[in-house]
Amino acid sequence: MKKKYKTQRFRFTVLNENTLDTVFTTRFTRARVILTSIAAVLTLLVLFYLVLFGTPIRHLLPGYLDPRLKQRIMAESFRVDSLSVQMTKQESYMTLVRGLISGEYEMDTTMNLADLAALQTTVADPSEKELEFRRQYEESERGAASSFAPQISTDGMLFYVPLRGEIVGHYNPLEKRNGLDIAAPTRRAVLAALDGKVIMTAYTPDFDYIVLIQHNNDFVSVYSQLKEVLKRSGETVKAGEAVAFIGKSSASAENAQLHFELWYKGHALNPEEYISF
Repeated sequence: MKKKYKTQRFRFTVLNENTLDTVFTTRFTRARVILTSIAAVLTLLVLFYLVLFGTPIRHLLPGYLDPRLKQRIMAESFRVDSLSVQMTKQESYMTLVRGLISGEYEMDTTMNLADLAALQTTVADPSEKELEFRRQYEESERGAASSFAPQISTDGMLFYVPLRGEIVGHYNPLEKRNGLDIAAPTRRAVLAALDGKVIMTAYTPDFDYIVLIQHNNDFVSVYSQLKEVLKRSGETVKAGEAVAFIGKSSASAENAQLHFELWYKGHALNPEEYISF
């Protein structure tokens, strides 16, 4: 009885009411109606997906930003940074003018305001005793830094070179340089130094795009001055996997540069001691 219920056939006919001629007729079963309905729904879902994610309509969805709008936001951020610098210069100029008006600085008719401002910032050359003291202090600081450097075991760890190129800036903590500057042709891929998880991707006017990767054994690698990022926060990466591309900082620059840092438990390390560049 159940099988007969499934195989029952029906006919749908359209007749001309005046002549009783058959205009359209079709035969179907319950199973055929169900399959046809499912196929129609799937077709509509596919068309909806193609229209929503294959056309500019997707830019209206949260998380999908129009590339042109993104470029405009970057240009406006640079403009705001430039205006901030100009405002700082203007404030310094007005401070100098107020000092001249109040009598804090003596007016000299042979000097203009620009020369007077330069005179206020002139620093006397250091004496021989001061240079010797600086040298001794730097040597003592260098020795203290090496004595407190963490002892790190890298047995079984293979560090990949993040970028093949020329090292134009070396690690120097005394100059607050916590990593390397590597120059290479533009559009070169930047590779992950170790297996890990991307913990941050961000954009700053000073360092362009930045990527931070957390590795095993408390290592963290930092990649900055990037032009295009290939990974998002929370994604896992393999050692040697491309995470970004470098690009020229300006049209006049000959090569692009990558700033690479390697950290261990809050201490900046010299990448050249762990990676064979």
